[in-house]
Order: sequence, then structure tokens, then C-alpha cells
Amino acid sequence: MNEFGWLPSDWLNLSVREKALVIAGIDIRIKEEKKQQKEAERKARAKGRRH
Repeated sequence: MNEFGWLPSDWLNLSVREKALVIAGIDIRIKEEKKQQKEAERKARAKGRRH
């Protein structure tokens, strides 16, 4: 909620479908961030092996 600048009352006023959409978007974002983290770690390891 902080990232969106929402107050708790804003969240409470969302419909169940709207809340589900927000939660799904967060899940997708977390999945993508984890993917990027793994890729960065893989590249760091590969770079370390070259030296």
C-alpha cells in the first residue's frame, strides 16, 4: 500500500475482484524480481570464473 500511496481505507474500499487483481500483480512482480535476481547472480558467477 505504501508504494501505491494508498491508505488502509483505500484498500478496504476495493472490491474482491480489484483486490485479487492487485495481489496477482504483486505476485507477478515478485516472480519477475526473483527471476532477475537469479540472472544477476548467474552473471556474477560467470564473470568471476573468467578472471
